This record gives sequence, structure tokens and C-alpha cells, in this order.
Amino acid sequence: MRTGIPKRTYPPFDEEYFEWIDLLESVVQAQGTYTIVELGAGFGRWSVRAANAIRQYNRLPIHLVAVEAEPAHFAWLCQHLADNGITPEDHTLIQAAMTGELGEVLFYVGMPGLVENAPTEWYGQSIIKDHERPGLPDSRGAQFVEHQSGWRSIRVRALPFSAVLADLDRVDLVDMDVQGEEYNVVAAAIRDITAKVRRLHIGTHGHDIEGELRRLLLAFKWKCVTDYPCSTVSSTPWGSISFDDGVQSWINPELQTPAVD
Repeated sequence: MRTGIPKRTYPPFDEEYFEWIDLLESVVQAQGTYTIVELGAGFGRWSVRAANAIRQYNRLPIHLVAVEAEPAHFAWLCQHLADNGITPEDHTLIQAAMTGELGEVLFYVGMPGLVENAPTEWYGQSIIKDHERPGLPDSRGAQFVEHQSGWRSIRVRALPFSAVLADLDRVDLVDMDVQGEEYNVVAAAIRDITAKVRRLHIGTHGHDIEGELRRLLLAFKWKCVTDYPCSTVSSTPWGSISFDDGVQSWINPELQTPAVD
């Protein structure tokens, strides 16, 4: 007999499954208020998912902080939160690239082979690589730089994580996907992170970066709960999973709240 109740679905067993675990555990453990910081937010998938999880679980007051540098994705971020009924009073949106220091950087917005800047066709925009040679103004407009590699970039504001954390007292979850800047972002702000953040979910983009993060966070007494390297197939409690980005999940023992029955 049809009941009209939609069939319940669950996240697939892929690298994002662990992101769901971190998000939902952070929601269950939150007390008083719930704050998520999403770095490299794109259109804010995880911020909106956190808001909807809180609405369904315990309706705590929320504060969503989302940082995104790519202009089209930032516009989508603003629209996505509005479409989900998340008011400006409940969020802080920052258009910037995350780095280790304050300033400006060149930020990839177009890849070789794409005739136009096409944010609908790819994600993974990032600060330009160290090997990139200076480029020339692009025919699409003075704001674009055409590099000899064929990649295109624009100049954007750069922020250290400490600047994002400055006005926050406690953060239940930081969800970070900053395309190779993850160690620089964490290292430059590690004392502020340790003082304010309960849980980190980090998408990793290099084995050297993964090793540096492990050494740094262990030195500051963080506890690693998930660690799967990028560009590998790893055995997990839910079977064999292919990881494009790696996954590191860390909790801060000093800021953990008692378990909820």
C-alpha cells in the first residue's frame, strides 16, 4: 500500500560519506548554538546541509560562515542560502581565497580548453601554482590574466583563517576544501583553531600536505578520527572506497561536549 511517504535515501559510500559523518556528529554534539565554517564553500552545500540538519534535529540558533573566492560560485552561494530560507542574520559570507596571510593572490578561474570562464563546468579553482609564469591581460577583460600554461586567473582578496575566526567564540565544525592550501591555512592559525574549533574536516590534495597536517595537529593534541590519503583506493568500515581528494577528520579533545544519549 502506498503511504505517500517518500523513500528514505542515505549518502552513497564515497569520500563524502565521511563529511556527512562529521557534519551530523557535530550537529548532535552542539549545545546552545551551532556554528559551521565552510572554507572553499562553492555554492555552500555543507553549510545548507548543516542548517537543515539542525532544523530537523533540535532547532538550535545557527551561524553559517562560508568563504568562497570564485565570483560565480560566490553568487550561487548567496542564492543557495536565500533559496533555503537562511536569513542574513544567520550567516556571514566572505568572498576571498584562504591562505596563510592577508593580501591579494591570483586565483584560477579558467582552465585550458574551455573557451569561456565556465564555473558550471568544473570546480577545483585555486590560488595559482608556484610554477606558473606571470601572464598577460586577457582579451575577455582587464580583470583576467592569461598564463602561458593556458590557465586564466583573476586577482582576489586573500585572508588567513585567524581573520575569519576573530569574531567567533566557538565553532562546531570547520569544513575545509581549499585545493592545496590546507596546510598553510591551518598552520598559520593553529593556535586560534585549537582555542575555538571543536572539529575539523579537511579535504586534502597531496601526500606531503597530509603528512604535514598530521604532524602539526598531533603536536597540538588534536585527535585524528579519519585519515584516508588522496588519489588512492582505501579499505574502510563501509568497504573499499576511491578517494580523489583525501579526507582527514580531527576532533579537539579540549572542547568536546559530553555525549548525548
